[in-house]
Amino acid sequence: MNYDANQQLILGLVLALMIFGVSLELRLKQFVGVLRRPQPVLAGMLGQCLILPWATLAVTLAVDLHPGLELGLLLVACCPGGNLSNVMTHLAGGNVALSMSMTALSSLLALVLLPLNFALTSSLNPQASVYLAGRLSALQVDQGSIVISLVFLLGLPLLLGMLVGNLYPRFAERVMPWFKRFALLAFAVFVLAAVAGNWRMFVSNLGLVFFIVVLHNLSAIVLGWLMAKLARQHGANLRAMVIEISMHNSGLALGLIFAQFGGEPNMALVAAFWGTWHLVSGALLVLFWRKRPLPAPEALACAS
Repeated sequence: MNYDANQQLILGLVLALMIFGVSLELRLKQFVGVLRRPQPVLAGMLGQCLILPWATLAVTLAVDLHPGLELGLLLVACCPGGNLSNVMTHLAGGNVALSMSMTALSSLLALVLLPLNFALTSSLNPQASVYLAGRLSALQVDQGSIVISLVFLLGLPLLLGMLVGNLYPRFAERVMPWFKRFALLAFAVFVLAAVAGNWRMFVSNLGLVFFIVVLHNLSAIVLGWLMAKLARQHGANLRAMVIEISMHNSGLALGLIFAQFGGEPNMALVAAFWGTWHLVSGALLVLFWRKRPLPAPEALACAS
């Protein structure tokens, strides 16, 4: 399995540059709008941080899978959103300010909710609980790494991009087309690198594991759509919520599996498949939505 800390660092730096480019179009009033109308954020957190982990538990109780696979599904479901969802939302014409707000909030909530949700859901699955006994007493989340990731991979590039975009709008307009091309190219490289780096694993496990991960991710996409409809959101906000709820920080899950679960192979397979497949499913959503442009006023509101 391809899990290299140095490669993760390089990808993180590339992602920070992509976030900077996306942020050139953002304005403070867009975040003020999110604060004034918090329904989509609250609905998104409800779906991502509570409903998905516990719905995943219900599924693992209903089906007969290897306990390691069930634990992997539970852990990924408990993880917060990843920063790449912000770039994906931008490419799909979604509300980037909403996406970034949800990413930041879910990551902060994960400091408490990730270990709590995983401890509760895994303990309520009898087979998984027995399998877990002796391997791990309590899940310890590296709070410092999450905060550092938020600051350097989201917060700092976001602030710098908004600062340049607001102070030097003409310069931002000139460089934005280049950053958009870079974002598309970098995203394609992310997908191809993830597939190529784990190709042997995919070929040898292109059966049950891949099938359950695809279904799990599809359920997260449907949940995102349902939560958006429940909060009476549509257009750009709906796109942001669907992408955010369906893209989880599987890199965090892999790190926890290798650091605290001894690299349990079934759990690692689920996290690795998730980390690749949600890029593919996200790309499909982007292609679907890019062929269906938003109404002019809404599109201008997202990009202004």
